[in-house]
Amino acid sequence: MSKPSFAGTLGERLQIPGEALGELKLSVLGNHRALIENHRGLLHCTEELLALRGQRMNLRIFGASLRIEAMDGCDLLLSGRLERAEWEE
Repeated sequence: MSKPSFAGTLGERLQIPGEALGELKLSVLGNHRALIENHRGLLHCTEELLALRGQRMNLRIFGASLRIEAMDGCDLLLSGRLERAEWEE
């Protein structure tokens, strides 16, 4: 397990949400839509897998018929049949 960052520790003590410190935020609507905020770039994108880089962790979302509906510098809207999400350091 990795050592918490200074910003992460400070954020917890001050009760600042992680997304305010640049952490990935995943919001899921049912099993068909997801909003990912604060990503640092697209690592992989197919109809079965979306992988994004985060500040301290990467996120992988598995599913079927996955499609990027909208994306800007730090936010991404994903649609399709969402099956599972995995965080990796």
